[in-house]
Amino acid sequence: MDSVSSFEVLVICFFPAFTGPTAATFKTLVSCWVQCLGRPTICRLLASAAEATKSASTYARFFRCAHWEFDFLSWVLIVRILVPWFAKEGQLLFACDDTTCDKHGKRVAFASLFRDALRSRLHSTVFVWAHCWVVMTMAIRLPLWPRPIHFPVMLRLYRKECDCDAKHPFRTKQQLALEMITIIAKWLADRQIELVTDGGYPCEEIVRNRPPNEQFVSRMQSNAALYDQPEIPAKSPRGRPRQKGRRLATPKQMAQQVRHWRTIKVWAYGEMRQVQVHSRRVLWWSVAKAQPVLLVITRGLTEKGAPQFFFTTDLTASEHHVIETFAARYGIEEVFRDGKQLFGFGQVQGWTPRAVERQAPFALLVMSLVKAWYIHEVALVSKPEQLHPTSFMLLTLRMAYWEKRITELSVSRRHKSKIIRAIYNALAAAG
Repeated sequence: MDSVSSFEVLVICFFPAFTGPTAATFKTLVSCWVQCLGRPTICRLLASAAEATKSASTYARFFRCAHWEFDFLSWVLIVRILVPWFAKEGQLLFACDDTTCDKHGKRVAFASLFRDALRSRLHSTVFVWAHCWVVMTMAIRLPLWPRPIHFPVMLRLYRKECDCDAKHPFRTKQQLALEMITIIAKWLADRQIELVTDGGYPCEEIVRNRPPNEQFVSRMQSNAALYDQPEIPAKSPRGRPRQKGRRLATPKQMAQQVRHWRTIKVWAYGEMRQVQVHSRRVLWWSVAKAQPVLLVITRGLTEKGAPQFFFTTDLTASEHHVIETFAARYGIEEVFRDGKQLFGFGQVQGWTPRAVERQAPFALLVMSLVKAWYIHEVALVSKPEQLHPTSFMLLTLRMAYWEKRITELSVSRRHKSKIIRAIYNALAAAG
């Protein structure tokens, strides 16, 4: 089976989510999206590939009003593809974070002013007119390569209160993350999963209301108010029993008081690092209430050497596991970069409500399909020492499409004009 055919077999797995005509439109759009070299507008998509046989309005209606749900595509991606192919056993790791995609025009649905994390500095905040997406990725660890591979699997659009109504009530980013991980945990009820986020997501709602088969790992504030676990009295006292013990030092103060550090080696941020660690069970009352969490303090993880503070709800986890799990979260930042630079995640042109909620997630879905196809069909066969970047995976699939198109068109000299026209279309799309 050639490369294009194997990729199309992967795309066909999603057909149960659509009607017959819509499934054909979906297959064509995925093919066009892969071959498009510029901004993924409908006209540019159709000019990038020869598979498009319907009118441009048909492909626009696919995002604007066709009957399909992105969550069902997420279910197919996770349950039917990623788990059977790459994670048949063991604990599953998911990462969550939010990012902004710049938008222009007051008629674009749900666009508003959001803080730009890349352009903002400590003493100056930059706001942009944009959409804010909360993205969930699945991090796969394969024995051939030490770095986990992140696949975007589910998205939620964060709406400000002015864009909410009775049908779509206001929800915070933490609530959106909890909603997504709850849905995924139900799909994978027989598996243990772990969610890792940055320091902006730990809160009482996401920690205490998490699914029973999910553990939470994140960063802890350096000035967090911590308490010891309450002591069990010898005799049962009158009144309500104590829920927390004595007040402890903050994590920053605790790091200054530690005299005996343990030295371990962890794989973090692409290399093996030697760090000093100290851990203990504490109560973080404002986040987890009476549920104890494991606090892990590290030194030497960053170049500056400043102490880092992490925590997990899994009290049996090792310091080694907690540090490597949090370091694995960085892969979601690479997903944001590749999605915006290679797949047009931040350049889609839909402005109606349903188109807005579908086009940007569609770009990341195509990204997951390209990565899954390349790793399963190419990398696990050739087994390179290092996994190639996403740009190389996309280039490999594009070249396979071009080889198939030119081979099919090169039957005789009579088809020379078709070859030249196809090349002109690709060059025009790259401008």
